[in-house]
Amino acid sequence: MKRVSFAVVGLALLAALVLSGCAVSPGPPAGEEVSTCVTCHSDKDLLQETASVVEEEVSEATSGEG
Repeated sequence: MKRVSFAVVGLALLAALVLSGCAVSPGPPAGEEVSTCVTCHSDKDLLQETASVVEEEVSEATSGEG
């Protein structure tokens, strides 16, 4: 009888864990913007504002007459 009760309790706990993992989490409150990487990296104006020009450096060892 103990084995059956342990099995029933174990299955009930396992089912509770599985069902709690499937719960839908609430979204952000209405009217509040969520900050994500996609939001910043897809904003063209913000990217142009923060971008910097990378200058190529010419090595003195490889330049010259040859």
